[in-house]
Amino acid sequence: ILCLRWLSKEGWRLLKSFYNPVSFYSPLHIAVLRNRPNMVKLLVEHNADIEKRDRIHESSPLDLASEDSDRLPCLLALLELGANVNARDKRGKTPLLHALASSDGLTVNNTENIQLLLQRDYTHTTNKKHF
Repeated sequence: ILCLRWLSKEGWRLLKSFYNPVSFYSPLHIAVLRNRPNMVKLLVEHNADIEKRDRIHESSPLDLASEDSDRLPCLLALLELGANVNARDKRGKTPLLHALASSDGLTVNNTENIQLLLQRDYTHTTNKKHF
């Protein structure tokens, strides 16, 4: 992490432009998949696109964080950093639907993730001005 703090602007641009050749994930996606909330914060603080979508499924980092209960720390970090809880992927799925889709039909998985997303969605929609 300390090395990232010292990257020059050119080096940082190179790192931000890196994509996994298989999935086209950004470094932020990879930090979420590896459940590294400190790296998530550092990348976003250095202008990583918090809403960046991969090229295959168009999943955002928040979508990936919502899918696995082990990634709750990354989910919290992304929400604190301003990720859009109501953004939709190419199939119209929100992060909440990604969290629900990880359940098997009999058992609801990710209950903490689901509750957090419901709470943030409620807070987001009730803070909107209605005319």
